Amino acid sequence: MARSGVYRTALDLVATAQAQGHDWKALIGLRSSALGERSEAPGVEERDVVSHGRHVIDELGDWFARSDAVQEADTVITLISQSDIAYGRRLRMAGKNWVAWTRGMPWPDKGEQSASRTLAARMIESWALRRADEVWATTPILAKEVARARAPFIVPAGVPSSVRVHDGTVLPERLIWAARVDRDKNPQLFLDIARGTGIHSDMYGTGPLEQAMRRQAPQNVSVAGWVDARSLWTRPSIFIGTSLREAFGRSAVEAAMTGTPLILSDQYGAAPLLYTDPDLRKAFVLPLDDEEAWIRSTRSLIEDDELRIRVSQHVYDNAQTQSIEASLAAAQARLLQFGS
Repeated sequence: MARSGVYRTALDLVATAQAQGHDWKALIGLRSSALGERSEAPGVEERDVVSHGRHVIDELGDWFARSDAVQEADTVITLISQSDIAYGRRLRMAGKNWVAWTRGMPWPDKGEQSASRTLAARMIESWALRRADEVWATTPILAKEVARARAPFIVPAGVPSSVRVHDGTVLPERLIWAARVDRDKNPQLFLDIARGTGIHSDMYGTGPLEQAMRRQAPQNVSVAGWVDARSLWTRPSIFIGTSLREAFGRSAVEAAMTGTPLILSDQYGAAPLLYTDPDLRKAFVLPLDDEEAWIRSTRSLIEDDELRIRVSQHVYDNAQTQSIEASLAAAQARLLQFGS
C-alpha cells in the first residue's frame, strides 16, 4: 500500500491498542517508492513489496506464512484486498480467527478498469471475503457495497484526536482538497469549484491524474503534491471532498477534528456521520452533478460568519465520535462477540 489513510490507520490502531495494554502488531508492505518515512514504531514491521500484478499475492502469502507475528496471533485482521486474498489463499490457519476489516471499496467501479479486470477483481475478493470468519465495514456506504459478496458488521474507522485549532470565527484563507489524485476522487470538480469561486485553493495528493490537474488548474489553484497530513489543517480553510465513491474519508474527519468546515459529496462514507443536522446536511452534503450548488455552499461559508461558526462546531462535535479510541473500542467489543 501507499502511506495512505489505511497505512496511517494501521499505525494508529496498533499504537492505541498497545497504549491500552493490548498486544496488537502490524505487517505493512509498501513499494520502496512510497512517499513518507518508514515507521519504526513498536510492533510495526514494514517491508518493501517488489512483485507486480498477481505475483504480489504470492509474495504477501509467503511473508505471512513466515511471520512470527502471524503465527503467534489469536486473531488476524486484514485491511486491504490484497491481504484478504493472500491470507485466504495461502493460510486460513486453523485455530485462528480471521477478520477482513474492509477500509476501502473492495473492487473497481464501472469505468475505472476494463470490464474483464473489474469482474476478476470482484470474483476473487468476494471469494476471499466469504472465507473469512467475519467481515467488517466502516460505514453504511461501504457495507452496502461489501454486502454484494457478504453481509458485514459495521465497525467504524477512526482518526487520532487532535487539538481544535479553528472555531469558524476567522475568515477562511483557502479551499483545500486532499486525496489520491485519481478518477474516483473526482479532482476535476474541485478545480471547477475553485474556478467558479475565485478563492485561493490548494490540492494535495499524488496519483495518476496529478500532472493533468497541474495542466488544467486555474491560476488560483496550487497543485501541491504529497505532504504530511498533520500539516494540512494549520490555516483557516474549507475542506472540499468531491469523491465519486468514498468508503470513509479520513481527510474529512481529520479536518473536522480541528474544527475546519467541510463540504462533501453525498457519496462520502463519513458525510452522514459528520453532518447529523438535517438542514446542515442538505446544505453541505451535495450531489456530484450540481456544480452551482457547490459554489453557492462554498460562498455561504465565506460570507456568513454565523453559519461558518455553527458548521465548525457541528462537525467538530461529531468528529469526536470518530476517534481512533472509539474505533478500537468497537473492534474489541466485536471481537468479544466473535462468531455471534
